[in-house]
Amino acid sequence: MLLAIHGLGSDRGSMRAYLEGAVPPGVQVLAPDLRAHGASPLVGEADDFALEALAREVADELVRVGDGSPVTIVGVSLGAAIGATIARSGRFPLDRVAFVRPALTDRSLPEHLGVFPVIGRLLGERAPARAWEELQRTGAWRAIAHVSPAHARGLELQLTQPRAAERRIRLLEAPRNAAYRPGELRLPVPSVVLASERDPIHPLHVAEAWRDELGAPMRVSPARDAGEEAMHAWFRQQLGSFLVGIR
Repeated sequence: MLLAIHGLGSDRGSMRAYLEGAVPPGVQVLAPDLRAHGASPLVGEADDFALEALAREVADELVRVGDGSPVTIVGVSLGAAIGATIARSGRFPLDRVAFVRPALTDRSLPEHLGVFPVIGRLLGERAPARAWEELQRTGAWRAIAHVSPAHARGLELQLTQPRAAERRIRLLEAPRNAAYRPGELRLPVPSVVLASERDPIHPLHVAEAWRDELGAPMRVSPARDAGEEAMHAWFRQQLGSFLVGIR
């Protein structure tokens, strides 16, 4: 069984870019939409976006569809933190875990995630087109654009996707989670950290901290600005190698 967990403001379909062709034949994949994402009907209050609450909802779905076999987890961005919480919970036998472009750290609302509450606030005050215009005038957006125009442009989707304003609480609350406490992240199964160059929302220093906490290898992809398809092809190749032998 493979559990694939998407990132903040994304949905289960985004996991295809990382996993298509990388999962061994016959392996069952569970890729849920997180609360307030994709086809999920749930929104909720601030407490519902605590990391433990999000992880519990995903884990409960895994209990519902799982067969008791060891679980492999692939988590992207926020999904990496949710995956780590599930892996450390002891609820499931584990096979291996891949943390892709981790974003959360050991403290609440790190600087590189400060743009998300800004977007959440704008969604509560403006129509999407006007909010996008205003976002591009903020220091938070400009700091991202200075490092990676591709990542800065990608933030427009956070404003324009269906039900974005209704679901803005996810952008206000999810970045406030700390992913781990120092010294408590190491896992008893093989793990890997996959990061990207020039990714201001998922910076290398965050991936390096995860690597050091896990005692795991870390590999770095080409930058998104050098070609998004090439970046995702690299992730698929790395994950395909890491997932060999899972059932």
